[in-house]
Amino acid sequence: MSRGAPEQSAPDTRRDPNVLISIVACSATALLVLTVAAGWHHVEADPGAFVAFLLLTACLQVVNIEVYNRGSHSFVGAGMLALGFTFGTGAAMATAVLMAAVNMVVRRGRMNRGVFDAAQWALAAGLATAFYRATTTEHMTPLLKLGPSVGAAVVFMTVNVGLLCLALSLAEGQGFLELWNERFRWLTPYFVAAGPLGLSLTVAYDKVGITGLLAFTLPPAAMMFSVRQYVTRTRTSVEEVREANEQLRHANAKLAERNEDLQALFQFAGGLAARAHDRDSLTGYAEEALARLAGTTVALSFDEVDTGVGLFSGGKRIAAIHLGEQPGIEAERWGRLRDAILPQLATAIESAGLVEEVRKKHVETIRALARSMEAKDYYTGGHTERVSDIAVALGKRLGYSGVELDAIEIGALLHDIGKIGIPERILHKPGPLDEEEWKVMREHPIISEYILQDVDLHPIVLQVARSSHERIDGQGYPDGKAGEEIPLPARIVLVADAFDALTSDRPYRSARALGAALDELRAHVGTQFCPKVIDALEAVYREQPAVLGAASLRAVGEAA
Repeated sequence: MSRGAPEQSAPDTRRDPNVLISIVACSATALLVLTVAAGWHHVEADPGAFVAFLLLTACLQVVNIEVYNRGSHSFVGAGMLALGFTFGTGAAMATAVLMAAVNMVVRRGRMNRGVFDAAQWALAAGLATAFYRATTTEHMTPLLKLGPSVGAAVVFMTVNVGLLCLALSLAEGQGFLELWNERFRWLTPYFVAAGPLGLSLTVAYDKVGITGLLAFTLPPAAMMFSVRQYVTRTRTSVEEVREANEQLRHANAKLAERNEDLQALFQFAGGLAARAHDRDSLTGYAEEALARLAGTTVALSFDEVDTGVGLFSGGKRIAAIHLGEQPGIEAERWGRLRDAILPQLATAIESAGLVEEVRKKHVETIRALARSMEAKDYYTGGHTERVSDIAVALGKRLGYSGVELDAIEIGALLHDIGKIGIPERILHKPGPLDEEEWKVMREHPIISEYILQDVDLHPIVLQVARSSHERIDGQGYPDGKAGEEIPLPARIVLVADAFDALTSDRPYRSARALGAALDELRAHVGTQFCPKVIDALEAVYREQPAVLGAASLRAVGEAA
């Protein structure tokens, strides 16, 4: 027999089982009232036998088996059926109520649970007895009564387990059949065996008396007692195994957590390494990556007196981290990763700063070289540096950054280095060049590439050196490339070079105003100049006029 109303339930689909408990209790009470009088007459006829069966039922109840927090089971149903077979429906129901009350007191159960157990046991015992008495007669042999006893056991099981599954289903939000399969299906043979066992107890008492009753009671009671002892002794082992499994699960979870942390550290280190050449790019990546790891906003600052989390390298504070509000789980992860990440980030920022210093010195050296090439030419002094500044502004507008933007800057500074191989009479001629002179002049991009090709420079520098005099329509030099064949950095430097040339004084003409120079370039879009580079130049003219500041802002206003 199974018992036990639910104590835990799923919060999303559970329902209050107390309405069901009330219905079952009222039904059991009504049936008990209708049958108890007739049952009492049978008990009065043989009170000694009733006491013996009652004690037998109590004995079977005492040796119930707890099944690992799934409730308990015993052969008390056999005792109730035996009482019902012998003394009628009322006696069986009254005994069921008495057993439930004793069980509630011994186990200190809750009242609604005890009421439910008493009601469903009473209904199960009463309906099973009624079925048995309806399908048997006094003159039938014990063998013929075997079938009805099995039927009575099935009725008992259906009512007992059915009502229990229904109550659990309501309370826990779990399917009825799912509950039955999980918790009660395995008990079916024991329920069915309770009917023939109850019949055997009845026949033994009729034939032999108390001795026969004890003879048939002791084997199942001894078996249940032995199983109970076995289950009790193995429960500790099972709980130890469960505890070990739980510890293993926690260990696996911790290992997975550490693996995720290690992977995150590797990814973070790889991202820092990929951006070691550019502190701005490295800073942006670090803020984004740390925000994911810490689960909050992250900002880096380079103020030496900042109050954030300091980043130190070589004992020197080089930056600080500011963290926003952190959720608990992410704060825990950040606490694990912090000591590994902060020194790594500090070193990366310091290295990026050193790379930046080296790059600046490298560019300044190249600028000095460019200035030395222009030293003899009063009119073109500072030209390459202005072209470089404009080219960098255009490159940013067109999506370049990092080492590629640096290469555009260097390429702009060195794009005319090949003019060192051009005679000064041609370079400084005050008037237009003739065809022979142009033939010589068109060689200078090839000379530029020749001078730079053995230097460890970015490929963009060589592209600019060779192709920054090519035209969109293919009429440029030295290769006659057209359209997209011309590398975009070379198209950028061409526009920057032409714009500065127009806005600078030359021996043969005066400088043009910024707006007039821009109109001149716009007039040659699609033939000499790339449309999207001119669009970028116009954006710089509108938003960053100081970059184009070869002339004063007043000139910009007058040209507009």
